[in-house]
Amino acid sequence: MPETPSPRFDPKRRRAVTLALVLVTALASFETTVVSTAMPTIIGELGGLPHYAWVFSIYLLTATVAMPVYGRLADIHGRRRLILVAIGVFLTGAIVCALARSMPQLIVARAIQGLGAAGLVPIALTVSADIYSLEQRARIQGLFSGVWGFASLVGPLLGAFLTVHFGWRSIFSINIPLGAIAFFLVATRMIESRAPLPDPVDVAGALTLAAGITLLLFAVLLAPGTAGAGPAVRVGIAAAGAVSLAIFARLQARRRHPLVHPELFRHWETAAPYLAGIVLGTTIYGVDTFVPLFVQGARGGTAGAAGAVVTPLIFFWALSATVASRMILRFGFRSTARFGAILILAGLAGLVAAALATAGVAWVSAACAVIGAGLGPSSLAQVLAIQHVVPERNRGVATSLVPFFRTVGGSIGVGVLGGVFTAGVAMRLGSGLDAASRLLAGPHAAGDAGAAGIAPALFRHAIERSLLPVFVVLFALAAINLFFTSGFPEKTEPAADTSRPAGALV
Repeated sequence: MPETPSPRFDPKRRRAVTLALVLVTALASFETTVVSTAMPTIIGELGGLPHYAWVFSIYLLTATVAMPVYGRLADIHGRRRLILVAIGVFLTGAIVCALARSMPQLIVARAIQGLGAAGLVPIALTVSADIYSLEQRARIQGLFSGVWGFASLVGPLLGAFLTVHFGWRSIFSINIPLGAIAFFLVATRMIESRAPLPDPVDVAGALTLAAGITLLLFAVLLAPGTAGAGPAVRVGIAAAGAVSLAIFARLQARRRHPLVHPELFRHWETAAPYLAGIVLGTTIYGVDTFVPLFVQGARGGTAGAAGAVVTPLIFFWALSATVASRMILRFGFRSTARFGAILILAGLAGLVAAALATAGVAWVSAACAVIGAGLGPSSLAQVLAIQHVVPERNRGVATSLVPFFRTVGGSIGVGVLGGVFTAGVAMRLGSGLDAASRLLAGPHAAGDAGAAGIAPALFRHAIERSLLPVFVVLFALAAINLFFTSGFPEKTEPAADTSRPAGALV
């Protein structure tokens, strides 16, 4: 007589929970891209153009700061409770966004939404590690990457469609039914049988980490030229953030139950994926920020062409993630991550060549496709390698640190690269810098340069030469990323606590 499966591993329950995880992944992904196409309409109704950037920045800030806190709380109090909290906070933010009557209200609502989003993807990844074996998990997390890529691609299109036909408030209210379904599935189908840990919450560690990261990101996100945002002020804010993080590190070394265990950074097998995540975040954000600028400013393309040029990156990222799941099982974490790093290096070499050889948009798109093909193996190997080597009791915070380091690395890295670019443009255009800044916002930047008193050829050359060192730095970081892959675990033989689904879920 066949053995009756335990309710904990009931396939029907597990499928329902997996559907909920896919939904929360899609919610988080949509929300990073769907707002962009609606912002002109939102500004037209609510006003507040000077605060435009903060609709994006505050969401990024709160989502980043709260990730490790969610991860640690999920380890202490259980995944089910925390993912329900995250969904609830996210939906509350979405409802307040849809009801906002002014730009400050919208910014506050986006902050709330970001606090919820901070727990969606990290805990979803942690739950998948709890309820699936490594072989199954590789495929499932490859599916998550595909969902993320698909949602990122269609997000701007969906945002435009909803804004035109149903108004801009619909881009937030559409989250409500999807989130409600995910909440219902988790609440009714996920069973948490693991006992909560007796560890106390490291409040001081959470506060010093949040303060340090907030100050660092604020120094980067604060637009130059705004009131009080001079170089000295920005350096002072960054220095205060560094001091707060130093205090956090000292507290973690002394705590019996730290928020982030120092052991995660003392062993090369766990430190290497985190370091690679910082570099990978800079690559992702850097390409997404500066390649469209290169197409529009240096090659005279339209805004549509500038946005479309990075589409191959997202498409091949999603596609390669599904292939990477099989590569990891056959070749191991290290070889898969190394393969992805080599592709990223080759793609960035293509961008450097494009800036040197005046290559066209097709060449740039091809380079982005190669980078995207490398991001799938790289990103998936990072998450799975960390989950494979850490104990189950620390899996939540360890997993949350992967997207945390990517976001922090990307935000700070793009800020530094932006400084490199701005300095280059200022050196080449001098007094024409302000005019160039206005032109970059137009649909035909290079074509309108003459009207602003800048020769179009000079304008294009200044943008191209100023972006060349940005691409060179990204290429150098990709080489460093290749080195970091040498620290990834080489094999995928199950460890003692990861040989089968270890989390007491489903």
